[in-house]
Amino acid sequence: MNRKLQISLAFFLLLIFSPTRPCRADVSISVSPIRVEHFGKSGEKGTEMISVINGGSAPTRLKVSVEDWILTKEGTTSIEIPAGALYSCAPWIRVNPIDFRISPGQTREVRYTITIPEGTPEGGYRAAIVFETVPEVVPGEKMGRVFVRGRIATILYAVVGKPVPQGHANSLKVEFKKDGVDFTLALQNTGKVHYRTKGSITASDSNGQKVFEVEIPDVPVLPQSEREINIRYDKPIPKGKYTALAAVDIGVPELIGAEATFTVE
Repeated sequence: MNRKLQISLAFFLLLIFSPTRPCRADVSISVSPIRVEHFGKSGEKGTEMISVINGGSAPTRLKVSVEDWILTKEGTTSIEIPAGALYSCAPWIRVNPIDFRISPGQTREVRYTITIPEGTPEGGYRAAIVFETVPEVVPGEKMGRVFVRGRIATILYAVVGKPVPQGHANSLKVEFKKDGVDFTLALQNTGKVHYRTKGSITASDSNGQKVFEVEIPDVPVLPQSEREINIRYDKPIPKGKYTALAAVDIGVPELIGAEATFTVE
């Protein structure tokens, strides 16, 4: 196992309805680790494992594939996109096995190898290793009924070289609620590698005194994309004029941020 490649990863579950055979028992598939981030150089190669666990009561057949994925501005993950997406590393990955059965209570190890092609520019790349349940046809069984097909994916990031995160905050919007306030922070990634958000929004009164502070959630912002993050402060705020300052650490010495004013009447 090449330990030059470090591990971190994101996880999501997608259910698709399609005509398959009926489920006669509970199907519950999970994967571990839940986030993988590889660091390497052009030309390097490494192999790692994903554990697939059947926590249900039914034997299940799974098909494994490697696909591209994107994030919408609102943070929704989509893997149903054309191959060859910008910053894709799907062609670098080989998986074994690609089709297998897993019994109730069983854990299966799936090995994948990632090979960074020679001459790959520095940057952050990504792919999804997708596990999909496959309906098995029973002889004599009627088809055409609608049942659930499950897909679960390990999200994989590959950082090549030492690209420096770049970005700025586009805006900070404030919407006052009776029981608090909703912030929408718009971030722009202008670089070639993803970054994760770390920071807070601080609200001060007209005298410059801090009234409250709320943490910004840890979410990814993909290269050359915009991301809107919703942050809620759910406590009553006294009447007055306030200034909210968002300060975000994206992994460089300087913080990025945005400011907004709002009034509680």
